[in-house]
Amino acid sequence: MRAVAPVVWTVREGKHDKFDGRLLMIGYRFPHPEDEPRLGDVLHLPDGSGPWRVVDWKMTNQVLSLGNVLVVEFAGN
Repeated sequence: MRAVAPVVWTVREGKHDKFDGRLLMIGYRFPHPEDEPRLGDVLHLPDGSGPWRVVDWKMTNQVLSLGNVLVVEFAGN
């Protein structure tokens, strides 16, 4: 059995189909290594900010790429 490395994400605040929003974090790894974030998932970043809802994403063919982008919107009150 081969282990799959978790994707390393660049997290940006924004809207669907907008991948150039405000940079929130580089190097984010989803806390569940056997899974990756899905649209609608709510997460907190390691700096304590959040909650953030995933509204879009794009991935390259490399797990360690700055081009792997999660786009999030603030999901708090």
